[in-house]
Amino acid sequence: MPNTPIVSLRPRTDDDLDLLFEIAADLDTWEERNPQAPRPLTRDRFDAQLARTADNEGPEAAMSFVIDVEGAAVGSASLFDFDLFARHAEAGISLKRNARGRGIGTAAIVQLVEFRFARHNLRRIHLQAIASNIAAIRAYEKAGFLIEGRQRQHAWVRGTYEDIVRMGSCARIRPLRLDKHRATPAHAAEHGRVAVLSARPPSCNGGTHLMS
Repeated sequence: MPNTPIVSLRPRTDDDLDLLFEIAADLDTWEERNPQAPRPLTRDRFDAQLARTADNEGPEAAMSFVIDVEGAAVGSASLFDFDLFARHAEAGISLKRNARGRGIGTAAIVQLVEFRFARHNLRRIHLQAIASNIAAIRAYEKAGFLIEGRQRQHAWVRGTYEDIVRMGSCARIRPLRLDKHRATPAHAAEHGRVAVLSARPPSCNGGTHLMS
């Protein structure tokens, strides 16, 4: 069985924009990443969303990292919808097609969670996935998330209603295993936010439904 590639999280650079736009505009996987109905995404609208997000630097602003595998960008991992009183937030992750099914998503979400628990003192992180997205649910479970509930027939996905699976990880009980996933520490600071590609998105594009 091949080893999981070395995965790290870093701030976004201009060189990453073409890949991030490609993921955000992919209509084939739209429902896995967005609660809204599918619609074409233009590059101008994508760039405008990034610009609006970059202007929001408050303590509750969404935070996104680029997922890097051995020097190449393969996706985005984000935290958004912060509640600083109860100390929780929602997580989301999106990967390009050839990065899925290789353990990259699990390694990235582990680092994202650890960064917020250890460096920002969050108490809980939650996310959601379409029930048929078994790969995503298994990856989240490997990263220490527990299934907490199900919203029946909550999402309209390519011609049928699907359940939404709700999952969460708390700082006290999360079984993080960084060594297993060869994850490097999340060393990026709070810069280069890409709030467009997250679970239930902080802007109108992105998705927490991991395709790994």
